Amino acid sequence: MSHIILTGATGLAGSAILHHCLNSPLVSRISVLSRRAVELGAGNEKLNCIIHKDFKSYPPELLAQLQGATACIWAQGISAVGMKESDYTEITVDYPIAAAQAFSTLNDGVPFNFIYVSGDRADPSGKYPQMWARVKGRAESLLLEMNKKTPSLSVYNVRPSFMDHGDNWTAQRHRGVRDKTIKLVAATLRLVIPSMVTPLDKFSEVLVSLAVDDGKPVPAGKGVLEGGRTLLNSALRSMAGL
Repeated sequence: MSHIILTGATGLAGSAILHHCLNSPLVSRISVLSRRAVELGAGNEKLNCIIHKDFKSYPPELLAQLQGATACIWAQGISAVGMKESDYTEITVDYPIAAAQAFSTLNDGVPFNFIYVSGDRADPSGKYPQMWARVKGRAESLLLEMNKKTPSLSVYNVRPSFMDHGDNWTAQRHRGVRDKTIKLVAATLRLVIPSMVTPLDKFSEVLVSLAVDDGKPVPAGKGVLEGGRTLLNSALRSMAGL
């Protein structure tokens, strides 16, 4: 069984991943890094919630609490709507890069898997007009460079599409009008264009399987890019048996 680090555990994707980890026999411990207390799983002996404010800094006392972890699922994220590119870049690029660098040294050369939750249409080329796509693409590129230069680090960039929580709402926020609309849209896409949907229960299962695996590239196939290190939604759905 594995010890996994998780960020973004109060959000839509992160909370679904946490829910799966808490119920998975493959996971013995989940260390959640969060700016606030995490309600889901409170009291569960598997869960270690660490209140962490500065996601660009990983002091020795924090790393000591993470010893033994062999993977991180980086599900922290924020909407780019209304944000300055510099602020969005700090959260979307600087935070995960700092974490990957710090976590790669946790276990004296033992392979560490770092799964970065990116997004459909993320653009490493930097040519896409939408700011969020360019920034997420930059994060992907920097992580892949680290993967090549750091023997102890195995990176997977995953690009989910329209996230579908189904009837299982786990996010730590009030479900507003936007969330209810997204649920309706997801239900429609599920029937009309299922390839555009990322069911969060299946997505969580795939990410945990990557986290606990040996860190080798995913075999070539549809939606598998960058030598098995970047996975489009089609690849994620295939790995989930959809």
